[in-house]
Amino acid sequence: MLSNQLILISQLSDPQRARMYDLFAANYDKISEQQFFDDLSNKQFILLLTDEADVMQGFSTVSVNPKGCGTKEYNILFSGDTIISPEHWGTQELAKGFTETVGKLVASDTEKDWYWFLMSKGHRTYMYLAIFFEEYYPHIKNDHPKLKQILDKVAFILFANDWKPAADLIVFPESMGELSPELAQGTFDKQKNKHVAFFLEKNPRFYQGEELACITPLHLENFHPRMRKYWEQGYNEGLPELSEIVKL
Repeated sequence: MLSNQLILISQLSDPQRARMYDLFAANYDKISEQQFFDDLSNKQFILLLTDEADVMQGFSTVSVNPKGCGTKEYNILFSGDTIISPEHWGTQELAKGFTETVGKLVASDTEKDWYWFLMSKGHRTYMYLAIFFEEYYPHIKNDHPKLKQILDKVAFILFANDWKPAADLIVFPESMGELSPELAQGTFDKQKNKHVAFFLEKNPRFYQGEELACITPLHLENFHPRMRKYWEQGYNEGLPELSEIVKL
């Protein structure tokens, strides 16, 4: 059984940082330890998943409005690396913890809309949208032009010429990490699922490290009904540090 905790990146201990890289390297190829920690330094928060022995079994890094991509109308929650040990695949603790985190963030700035900008290097990340959200982009059925417009603006600010708006892909000149062959094969094995098939249609070279950029609104009603209690729980709990960081 896993539990989750949201902390500041600056609160990570050296052993925790080392464990994070070990988890990442076990799932992804072609990224150095230096690249990993350079990327980590650009994030603000981390959602830690630990087992009953307090051993880290997964994590997800997040930041708010990186490179000033938020506006007077909305804030952007940007997800970085997200990893769960294979033996814990199927757990809902990541989705629960993330939804609670969203509630805390929204409570820190209720004057603006909130959107989650994420990159899908494999189908598992994309499936969080299909399973837990009502509206998102890219979507198998709906074009959602407003979401596409925001996605284009945010992706260009974050990735400049690496952003390919016609394809909704981020294509780096050099690999920033690729799924291990075993995990990549797992995506191909599940393509009978219509959402996985759609992901493969949108990102056919995912196994080479190309990323499908995605976006979804983070208001309560956009979450699947069974997840809304976690959003409300996070909203009611809040987190004092968030207001200071979000509104900078």
